Amino acid sequence: GSNKSDKVTWTIAIAFGVAQLIAIAFPGASRSGTTIMLAMLLGLARPAATEFSFLLGIPTLFAAGAKELLDAVKEQHGAPVDWTALGIGELVSFGSAFIVVKWLIRFVQSHDFNGFAIYRLVLGAGLLILASKA
Repeated sequence: GSNKSDKVTWTIAIAFGVAQLIAIAFPGASRSGTTIMLAMLLGLARPAATEFSFLLGIPTLFAAGAKELLDAVKEQHGAPVDWTALGIGELVSFGSAFIVVKWLIRFVQSHDFNGFAIYRLVLGAGLLILASKA
């Protein structure tokens, strides 16, 4: 509604941290979906909640990528690393992620999450039924 705010308050920022812990505690929970929904419940407008969620993910994803890179280099056991191919891969993945996130933020500004929520519920129920028969 029109009573939603575009301002991220300390309450919302702390709630984002709590939402990420919730997403970690429950396998299959979406980190960005959990943070966006909680922020919206606290009065943040959907576009602002989505943008803040993705901005918040940048340091986390950067740190995870750096750890994976360090682990991969350690596994080489002295073998040469093709830094050119690695650099090209990093640039292409950054560029494609940037384009997709920009599109997603524009999409969220004009669409709600109802379809996605229904999809998750139907898929989850289907998987539970399949798992109970196995």
